[in-house]
Amino acid sequence: MPGIYEHILFRRESGIRERRGKSFPPPKFEGNPKEHSQKLFTDIQNLRKQRDAEISGYDKRLLLKINIRENFDPQAFETIPGIELISQEDKEIVLLFAAEEALADFENRLTAFGSSAGVTRKQLIEATKAIHLWTPEDRKGEALKREGVPESETFIIDTELWSIEKAAEQKKLFSEYKLFLEKNDIKYIDSVANNYLNVVRVRCNKNQLNLLLKYRDIRTADLPPKFYFDISLLQTNIENLPQPLPPDESAPKIAVLDSGLNSGHPLLKQAVGEKRTYISETGSHDDTGHGTAVASIVLYDNISDAINSKTFKAPFWILSGRVLDENNEYNEKFIENQIDKAVREFHHEYGCRIFNVSLGDTRRPFTGGRAGSFTLTLDNLSHELGILFIVPSGNYDKRMIQENLKNKIEFPDYLFNDGQLLEPANALNAITVGSMARYDKGRAAHRYSDDPAYQPVVRAGEISPFSRTGPGLLKSIKPELISYGGNMSSDRDGMLREHGLGEIAFNHDFLSGKLFNEYCGTSFSAPRISHLAGRLLADIKNAPVHLVRALLIGQANYNSIFFRPQITETQKKQLSGYGKVEEDFLFRSGEETVVIYAHDFIENNKNHFYQLPLPDEYFAGKRRREITVTLSYFSAVRNTRISYKATRMFYKFVKSNSAEEVYQMFDKGTPDDEYSNIPEYSHGRWITSKERTNGTVQSSTWILKASRLPEKYFIVVTRNDYPWGERISKLKEEYVLAVIIRDKENQEAQLYTKIRNAVRERARGRI
Repeated sequence: MPGIYEHILFRRESGIRERRGKSFPPPKFEGNPKEHSQKLFTDIQNLRKQRDAEISGYDKRLLLKINIRENFDPQAFETIPGIELISQEDKEIVLLFAAEEALADFENRLTAFGSSAGVTRKQLIEATKAIHLWTPEDRKGEALKREGVPESETFIIDTELWSIEKAAEQKKLFSEYKLFLEKNDIKYIDSVANNYLNVVRVRCNKNQLNLLLKYRDIRTADLPPKFYFDISLLQTNIENLPQPLPPDESAPKIAVLDSGLNSGHPLLKQAVGEKRTYISETGSHDDTGHGTAVASIVLYDNISDAINSKTFKAPFWILSGRVLDENNEYNEKFIENQIDKAVREFHHEYGCRIFNVSLGDTRRPFTGGRAGSFTLTLDNLSHELGILFIVPSGNYDKRMIQENLKNKIEFPDYLFNDGQLLEPANALNAITVGSMARYDKGRAAHRYSDDPAYQPVVRAGEISPFSRTGPGLLKSIKPELISYGGNMSSDRDGMLREHGLGEIAFNHDFLSGKLFNEYCGTSFSAPRISHLAGRLLADIKNAPVHLVRALLIGQANYNSIFFRPQITETQKKQLSGYGKVEEDFLFRSGEETVVIYAHDFIENNKNHFYQLPLPDEYFAGKRRREITVTLSYFSAVRNTRISYKATRMFYKFVKSNSAEEVYQMFDKGTPDDEYSNIPEYSHGRWITSKERTNGTVQSSTWILKASRLPEKYFIVVTRNDYPWGERISKLKEEYVLAVIIRDKENQEAQLYTKIRNAVRERARGRI
């Protein structure tokens, strides 16, 4: 029976404790000091010879690429006057601006170190493995390396400049770069310039590209994003549908940033609140149909069900921002600027907090390394404005699927080989959605029902053959969720077909008399999650987006997903994250499944404590009891740091005799020898603390042991910012903790009533 009771708000315990920190000794140097110093001397001599080939930037400093030992804090290099840390590219590569005087100072330290004399901060030298310049090859982006230089006479290149903390210097860097472009007849097109991203789009030829690759202030030069969609259509005639019901005036607004919207569609026009274009010289209409199809699924979810029931009731308003051209691609301007402007306008003018962005950059599958500019933009907007983006995992190319199957590389093996997420699916503050198949019998299989040649690539309930896999950035669980997005089948000639296997959505060309089309792709699974998010906002008044996010993730599982026997637990997470959202208790609790949640703000290096209000009867008998705990927060991010997230927030689920004992476990003042390592309760645990804490939404389920006596369980939420991140994080970061308590085998236990009473009793006790 679906839930009928409102979810319960509960509060943390009154105690707050300073976080217990851990100290790590510097990496031990085991080399020969004389040999080590001589090697670094040679490196410095070589880079001085190579500096003439580099084109200087806004000042005369060298850009050094330092190979360091793992676990060494690169910020220590700034203790040498004249050295400025610019970026940490991975665990062992640091980029520094170094004046000639700083290089001379370092050489003096090398001399002392090599002769075994005393040297200040000798760990700097011990941690340095090699010193080089940032070379033209280093500046080549992944797409440029993979695809090579375009054959056309001129082409577009995106040049990312180094981000400098001092605004005056950043402005000078940008000005000098524009002068460099003018001097070399390189055409400036557009730029994204803010406190975390500095990218300039230019048009150049091959010779000019070689100059760009030598320019000191360029971090990377790469081919621009390539956004396009492989859409399969199956047109269906539907007539005599009733007039759709409009949303309530006070209903939430959900924004679709896509190819525009044809709002005259008779089943859509009642719910369109606003539509705008963010591409110059185009209207807000939809030339391709993608944006209209996405918006229809955002609004109504399962349109097949709505057609069958002849009921179209819009639970919220749709806002449309056009950011793609008539080919479903970027135009010459930066999509990051268009997204930024659209988000700020819709958020400021309409209070919009949910944004569906069904886009994927086919040139940028995530194979490791740092986040792209699109991902960076979404993550920082989320943190700054407190909004939620929902994005697809991206589509694996249909031609590649066909080639793999032809070469006997079966599903899902080819996805694990080269089917990684497409940017911006890596956005840690967003929800990323993969696709699963609803149907497995296509149009041809219906027509030739006795012909075994027409076989689906996957069966109904499996992950779609085109859905892409995680893990995401920092090995985070990505995609977090899975939903219906279509399937494929092969015909007699081995060609892949989609007809009859996709998802029904609105046809943008409705004047032709055909109101509906069929679509396949993760672009159409993501809006199903946007629909659920919008309904949660409509249903739970004043709900923070973190509650929406935590409920969606917390209510997900693998129950309705079919996995082939050879797929491991790790691969299941790569394919579907936390799973498919179950809706029975998403919006309301029941007597046997109760949702309680806390909404709070936490300062850096602090712990918050929660005791679960479990009634004594919950532990009686030998029934199966489950508790799911989900934490959601947003972090500011920078792609010049390998940690990416400025803020680390995480929780531990612990069993203890009392709140005071838990306070002592986590208190900074408690001696280390008393609680050197605080174990999390692990019986029946689904996802470990280490697995889940890489993301900004973290969830796990516990199956509790049977017990004759009542037991006490606690959740401890901890915040710990990176030192570099303290200046860009908020003094108090917002979070939501959602807990789902299940006792499905004892529906007469009145679990909801007893938990609600316990929460009220505690609240009265605090007062």
